[in-house]
Amino acid sequence: MIKKHAKKADKFGQARYPLLHYAIGITAVACIAVGSNTTFAAPYKKDSHKEATLYLQQIVTGQVTDSSGIPISGASVLVKGTKEGTITDDKGHYSIEAANGQILIFKFVGYGQREFKVSGRHLNVQLTPETTTLDDVVMIGYGTQKKRDLTGAISTVNTEQLKNENPASLQDIMRSNVPGLSVPYSTAAKPSGDFQIRGKNTLNAGATPLIVLDGVIYYGSINDINPDDIASVDVLKDASSVAVYGAKAAEGVIAITTKKGKSGKPTVAVNANFGKATPEINLRPYDALGYIKFRENVALSQNAKTAKPYQYSDPRNLPSDLSVDDWLAYDGAKGDPVRIWLERLGMRGVEIDNYLAGRSVDWYDMIIKSGTQQNYTASLSGKTDKVSYYWSAGYQDNQGIVYGDRYSIARSRLNLDAKVTDFLPWA
Repeated sequence: MIKKHAKKADKFGQARYPLLHYAIGITAVACIAVGSNTTFAAPYKKDSHKEATLYLQQIVTGQVTDSSGIPISGASVLVKGTKEGTITDDKGHYSIEAANGQILIFKFVGYGQREFKVSGRHLNVQLTPETTTLDDVVMIGYGTQKKRDLTGAISTVNTEQLKNENPASLQDIMRSNVPGLSVPYSTAAKPSGDFQIRGKNTLNAGATPLIVLDGVIYYGSINDINPDDIASVDVLKDASSVAVYGAKAAEGVIAITTKKGKSGKPTVAVNANFGKATPEINLRPYDALGYIKFRENVALSQNAKTAKPYQYSDPRNLPSDLSVDDWLAYDGAKGDPVRIWLERLGMRGVEIDNYLAGRSVDWYDMIIKSGTQQNYTASLSGKTDKVSYYWSAGYQDNQGIVYGDRYSIARSRLNLDAKVTDFLPWA
């Protein structure tokens, strides 16, 4: 590619590419006694079907129904350990790409989650109602209430169920886990993407829901919230659920509850994640020689009716029966044949000078690269009769696929609750 035109590399086919994330999560938990005894969590044992993901992919189809055989529309179907997923249609049918030996996860609001190992191209699944969730407590703006007594539209995400996914941001926690909530993907190093509850409801006003953190309206960046510190997230969707927050909650409310200390021995938890980001589709633009060939094809197509044999070809590679003088005589040109050839292709003077001097720039290699993504968190928590505490510190460093695209942040959080007297708590 010639230097002048290479400055707009995206004109010749460069696009923004989605990312493939290959993450390795390492989690260690140690329980430290207040004495001489120290115990640690059991070591992780590798699964015997670890190599299953190396098999060829295939299309797996089937139907999801309830215990009465009625099709379930909108049920989530996920490939365990990956970000591949789909939802069922109005007849409960689904189609997803998975290999034999991989695990498919089926889940739907109000039904128990089920997992099945792929062993063929067809798999029908029956989900049963989950009655235990009716006793779960959710935040309703002005307090908490059991789900069995709830009349508003509220969805709850328990982060304990997502530990194996190693979410790197609040967006990762919410994506595909709440019906009616839209969370777009971002290819940048900095996690981004505005939440939308039940679609965009306004033309000019903001469509982002209100964020409430531990009962207090939160005006900061959601990237400042460490996903490892989140215990649960409640999404309040309808007017009756968000009425207590007033006009600020016109687009819904996302209520975040962070972790607190639990009774028992003090607990130290360490979480480390390392990943790599690469372009999913590696479509390289033209290099210098490829760009010249592209200009030849353009000139031929524009002058298809009047073009003479080899008029727009390199004069240094003419056939033996066509001399350079005859080639120059096509338009009566005189001078350097190579310069005249480039002028016939419509190239400018600076481009011709760069070509003759051998100056070209591979903008793709200068702009696109593979990036690393790292996330580390350590926490200490515990609870006694008088004090409950949870303290965490974390560091995140993400590199994008474009040079210069980098995002890093250090975060720390302390939740401290103390009972000063029987009638005076302090937090």
